[in-house]
Amino acid sequence: MRRMAALIRLIKENYPYDKFFESVGETLRLSKQARASYRAYDKAFDCMDQASWERLSKKAVAHFRDHRKGQLKQGFFNQLNEAFAYQFLLRQGYTHVSVLPEDGKTTPDLSYRHGNETRYCEVKSIGISEAQINRREAEEGFDGSIYYELSVGFLRKLDADLTMAYKQITSKGSDGIAFIVVMSFDDFTLSHYERYRVQIEQQLSQTEVPEVYVKVGLLGARIIHKRARNIGISSKTQ
Repeated sequence: MRRMAALIRLIKENYPYDKFFESVGETLRLSKQARASYRAYDKAFDCMDQASWERLSKKAVAHFRDHRKGQLKQGFFNQLNEAFAYQFLLRQGYTHVSVLPEDGKTTPDLSYRHGNETRYCEVKSIGISEAQINRREAEEGFDGSIYYELSVGFLRKLDADLTMAYKQITSKGSDGIAFIVVMSFDDFTLSHYERYRVQIEQQLSQTEVPEVYVKVGLLGARIIHKRARNIGISSKTQ
């Protein structure tokens, strides 16, 4: 995990008193899930050109202390998700893929070439809900039926992220792709994923954003892709 290891060293240099990565070696040794997740990131990192990697690293370091209650280092990992978008754009056959620097304005995260046209990609990440964080902290029993469908809150969050993503993309006077990473549903077991998939597809069919790619989780190949030009919505589960 060459680039992930380099990023962790950079974090430790910039935040020497932060203990988040203090026992990362032991965590990777003991947790198969952690190893798989870090390898997924590193595989995406290895696709990146050096300039894009340096820009992504700079953004990740800058957002390392962006926390959310119950989601430590959320801002840091949200930045890393740009690597999955970079990987996706390459696999789609686009050229001149590049991570863009932050400039303090509402701008997209990546650019790429589609034919002779430069287009843009904005990455948004969705984690567990505030309600789920509160349930974890309460350590009380609750009715599992709350997981049967995606909540109204999740769908509102998805819609808001799509709207903002497209605003950022079109701020450049061009078109592009909204890339959504669902880090985890409240039901992390994905027992009701088929229902979730249908709900997300319905939501995408109603949005004005022409092309949306939803990556579900860091591992596996659960994706939902609304393609441009009314080609339709496709999904894949593995």
